[in-house]
Amino acid sequence: MSITLDSAALGHGLGAPVPPLSLTVAPGAPVVIAVETDERPLLVSVLLAGRIPPDSGRVLLDDRPDSDALRRSTALVDTPWVAEPAPGIPLAVVVAEELSFAGRPASRRAVRTLLDGHGLGDYARLPVRALPPTARVELFSELALLRAGVRTLIVTSPERHGGNPADWFDALAAIAQRGTAVAIVTDAATRDILLPLGARDALAPAAATPLES
Repeated sequence: MSITLDSAALGHGLGAPVPPLSLTVAPGAPVVIAVETDERPLLVSVLLAGRIPPDSGRVLLDDRPDSDALRRSTALVDTPWVAEPAPGIPLAVVVAEELSFAGRPASRRAVRTLLDGHGLGDYARLPVRALPPTARVELFSELALLRAGVRTLIVTSPERHGGNPADWFDALAAIAQRGTAVAIVTDAATRDILLPLGARDALAPAAATPLES
Protein backbone atom coordinates (compact mmCIF):
# COMPACT_ATOMS: atom_id res chain seq x y z
CA MET A 1 0.00 0.00 0.00
CA SER A 2 1.06 3.60 -0.46
CA ILE A 3 0.05 6.87 1.18
CA THR A 4 0.44 10.02 -0.88
CA LEU A 5 0.22 13.64 0.14
CA ASP A 6 -0.56 15.58 -3.02
CA SER A 7 -0.02 19.27 -2.22
CA ALA A 8 -1.75 18.58 1.11
CA ALA A 9 -1.76 21.54 3.49
CA LEU A 10 -3.21 22.73 6.76
CA GLY A 11 -4.00 26.42 6.76
CA HIS A 12 -3.25 28.88 4.01
CA GLY A 13 -0.58 31.37 3.07
CA LEU A 14 2.80 32.07 4.58
CA GLY A 15 1.66 31.28 8.10
CA ALA A 16 0.14 27.89 7.32
CA PRO A 17 0.85 25.34 10.08
CA VAL A 18 1.63 22.84 7.30
CA PRO A 19 2.41 24.34 3.87
CA PRO A 20 1.62 22.22 0.79
CA LEU A 21 3.46 18.89 0.95
CA SER A 22 3.83 16.27 -1.76
CA LEU A 23 5.34 12.93 -0.78
CA THR A 24 4.71 9.20 -0.80
CA VAL A 25 5.10 6.57 1.90
CA ALA A 26 5.29 2.97 0.70
CA PRO A 27 6.85 -0.35 1.71
CA GLY A 28 10.60 -0.61 1.39
CA ALA A 29 13.27 1.24 3.33
CA PRO A 30 11.88 3.53 6.06
CA VAL A 31 10.89 6.95 4.75
CA VAL A 32 12.11 10.00 6.62
CA ILE A 33 10.07 13.21 6.53
CA ALA A 34 11.98 16.18 7.92
CA VAL A 35 9.81 19.08 9.06
CA GLU A 36 10.55 21.94 11.40
CA THR A 37 8.68 23.84 14.15
CA ASP A 38 7.39 22.20 17.32
CA GLU A 39 3.89 21.42 16.07
CA ARG A 40 4.56 20.41 12.47
CA PRO A 41 5.72 16.79 13.11
CA LEU A 42 2.44 16.12 14.93
CA LEU A 43 0.34 17.73 12.21
CA VAL A 44 2.10 15.96 9.35
CA SER A 45 1.75 12.65 11.20
CA VAL A 46 -1.99 12.98 11.71
CA LEU A 47 -2.41 14.09 8.09
CA LEU A 48 -0.61 10.97 6.87
CA ALA A 49 -2.72 8.78 9.12
CA GLY A 50 -5.99 10.29 7.95
CA ARG A 51 -6.87 11.58 11.41
CA ILE A 52 -7.55 15.07 10.05
CA PRO A 53 -8.36 16.17 6.49
CA PRO A 54 -6.19 18.69 4.66
CA ASP A 55 -7.50 22.20 4.09
CA SER A 56 -6.23 21.92 0.53
CA GLY A 57 -4.67 19.21 -1.58
CA ARG A 58 -5.28 15.49 -1.21
CA VAL A 59 -4.32 12.54 0.98
CA LEU A 60 -4.55 9.31 -1.01
CA LEU A 61 -4.38 5.63 -0.17
CA ASP A 62 -3.16 3.62 -3.16
CA ASP A 63 -3.85 6.67 -5.37
CA ARG A 64 -7.47 6.99 -4.18
CA PRO A 65 -9.16 9.11 -1.50
CA ASP A 66 -10.34 6.68 1.20
CA SER A 67 -10.03 8.22 4.66
CA ASP A 68 -11.74 5.33 6.48
CA ALA A 69 -9.40 2.71 5.02
CA LEU A 70 -6.44 5.01 5.63
CA ARG A 71 -7.25 5.31 9.33
CA ARG A 72 -7.69 1.55 9.68
CA SER A 73 -4.41 0.72 7.98
CA THR A 74 -2.14 3.20 9.77
CA ALA A 75 -0.87 3.46 13.33
CA LEU A 76 0.63 6.51 14.98
CA VAL A 77 3.61 5.53 17.12
CA ASP A 78 4.46 7.65 20.18
CA THR A 79 2.98 10.74 18.54
CA PRO A 80 2.93 13.65 21.04
CA TRP A 81 -0.52 14.47 22.40
CA VAL A 82 -2.14 11.75 20.29
CA ALA A 83 -0.43 8.40 20.89
CA GLU A 84 2.14 9.20 23.57
CA PRO A 85 1.69 7.54 26.98
CA ALA A 86 2.01 9.73 30.05
CA PRO A 87 5.62 9.49 31.22
CA GLY A 88 4.78 8.45 34.77
CA ILE A 89 2.53 5.48 33.94
CA PRO A 90 4.07 2.04 34.63
CA LEU A 91 5.13 0.32 31.44
CA ALA A 92 3.05 -2.76 32.27
CA VAL A 93 -0.11 -0.63 32.34
CA VAL A 94 0.68 0.85 28.92
CA VAL A 95 1.35 -2.58 27.45
CA ALA A 96 -1.88 -3.98 28.91
CA GLU A 97 -3.85 -1.12 27.35
CA GLU A 98 -2.22 -1.70 23.96
CA LEU A 99 -2.90 -5.43 24.10
CA SER A 100 -6.53 -4.79 24.99
CA PHE A 101 -6.86 -2.23 22.19
CA ALA A 102 -5.52 -4.82 19.77
CA GLY A 103 -8.03 -7.41 20.98
CA ARG A 104 -5.33 -9.56 22.60
CA PRO A 105 -5.25 -11.06 26.11
CA ALA A 106 -4.10 -8.34 28.49
CA SER A 107 -3.55 -10.28 31.71
CA ARG A 108 -0.48 -9.73 33.87
CA ARG A 109 0.91 -12.95 32.50
CA ALA A 110 0.39 -11.83 28.90
CA VAL A 111 2.06 -8.51 29.63
CA ARG A 112 4.99 -10.20 31.33
CA THR A 113 5.41 -12.64 28.45
CA LEU A 114 5.47 -9.84 25.91
CA LEU A 115 7.93 -7.72 27.87
CA ASP A 116 10.19 -10.69 28.54
CA GLY A 117 10.16 -11.42 24.82
CA HIS A 118 11.61 -7.97 24.22
CA GLY A 119 14.09 -8.24 27.08
CA LEU A 120 12.18 -5.60 29.04
CA GLY A 121 10.79 -7.59 31.95
CA ASP A 122 12.76 -5.51 34.46
CA TYR A 123 10.96 -2.38 33.26
CA ALA A 124 7.42 -3.66 33.86
CA ARG A 125 6.81 -1.66 37.05
CA LEU A 126 8.92 1.31 36.07
CA PRO A 127 7.45 4.46 34.50
CA VAL A 128 7.47 4.69 30.72
CA ARG A 129 10.04 7.47 30.86
CA ALA A 130 12.60 4.93 32.16
CA LEU A 131 12.64 3.04 28.85
CA PRO A 132 15.82 3.48 26.80
CA PRO A 133 15.08 5.32 23.53
CA THR A 134 15.69 2.37 21.21
CA ALA A 135 13.65 -0.01 23.34
CA ARG A 136 10.83 2.53 23.44
CA VAL A 137 10.68 2.97 19.66
CA GLU A 138 10.87 -0.76 19.00
CA LEU A 139 8.33 -1.79 21.66
CA PHE A 140 5.71 0.81 20.77
CA SER A 141 6.09 0.00 17.08
CA GLU A 142 5.62 -3.72 17.67
CA LEU A 143 2.61 -3.07 19.89
CA ALA A 144 1.02 -0.96 17.15
CA LEU A 145 1.48 -3.81 14.68
CA LEU A 146 -0.63 -6.10 16.87
CA ARG A 147 -3.73 -4.20 15.73
CA ALA A 148 -5.61 -5.89 12.92
CA GLY A 149 -5.11 -4.34 9.51
CA VAL A 150 -2.21 -2.02 10.36
CA ARG A 151 0.15 -1.87 7.38
CA THR A 152 1.88 1.47 7.91
CA LEU A 153 3.61 2.88 10.99
CA ILE A 154 4.04 6.63 11.40
CA VAL A 155 6.70 7.25 14.03
CA THR A 156 6.72 10.83 15.28
CA SER A 157 9.79 12.67 16.57
CA PRO A 158 11.64 9.68 18.06
CA GLU A 159 14.74 11.86 18.40
CA ARG A 160 13.11 13.73 21.29
CA HIS A 161 13.90 10.86 23.64
CA GLY A 162 17.66 11.10 23.04
CA GLY A 163 20.00 8.25 22.25
CA ASN A 164 21.66 7.40 18.97
CA PRO A 165 19.20 7.55 16.04
CA ALA A 166 21.17 4.81 14.30
CA ASP A 167 20.12 2.36 17.02
CA TRP A 168 16.38 2.88 16.81
CA PHE A 169 16.58 3.17 13.02
CA ASP A 170 17.89 -0.40 12.91
CA ALA A 171 14.76 -1.53 14.77
CA LEU A 172 12.48 0.30 12.33
CA ALA A 173 14.42 -0.96 9.31
CA ALA A 174 13.92 -4.53 10.56
CA ILE A 175 10.17 -3.91 10.75
CA ALA A 176 10.20 -2.45 7.24
CA GLN A 177 11.91 -5.59 5.96
CA ARG A 178 8.81 -7.53 7.02
CA GLY A 179 6.73 -5.57 4.49
CA THR A 180 5.37 -2.82 6.74
CA ALA A 181 5.64 0.73 5.44
CA VAL A 182 7.45 2.94 7.96
CA ALA A 183 7.45 6.74 8.00
CA ILE A 184 9.66 8.64 10.43
CA VAL A 185 8.55 12.24 10.93
CA THR A 186 11.53 14.04 12.42
CA ASP A 187 13.83 17.05 12.07
CA ALA A 188 16.50 17.85 9.50
CA ALA A 189 19.41 16.96 11.78
CA THR A 190 18.05 13.47 12.40
CA ARG A 191 17.25 13.04 8.70
CA ASP A 192 20.88 13.73 7.88
CA ILE A 193 21.93 10.94 10.26
CA LEU A 194 19.42 8.44 8.87
CA LEU A 195 19.95 8.90 5.13
CA PRO A 196 23.43 7.31 5.07
CA LEU A 197 21.95 4.37 7.00
CA GLY A 198 19.51 3.58 4.20
CA ALA A 199 16.46 5.74 4.91
CA ARG A 200 14.66 7.36 1.97
CA ASP A 201 14.08 11.11 1.97
CA ALA A 202 10.38 11.62 1.23
CA LEU A 203 10.92 15.29 0.46
CA ALA A 204 13.82 14.88 -1.96
CA PRO A 205 12.80 16.39 -5.33
CA ALA A 206 12.68 13.06 -7.16
CA ALA A 207 10.61 11.46 -4.39
CA ALA A 208 8.11 14.27 -3.88
CA THR A 209 6.61 14.73 -7.33
CA PRO A 210 2.85 15.51 -7.04
CA LEU A 211 0.35 13.29 -8.77
CA GLU A 212 -1.24 14.49 -11.96
CA SER A 213 -4.89 15.43 -11.60
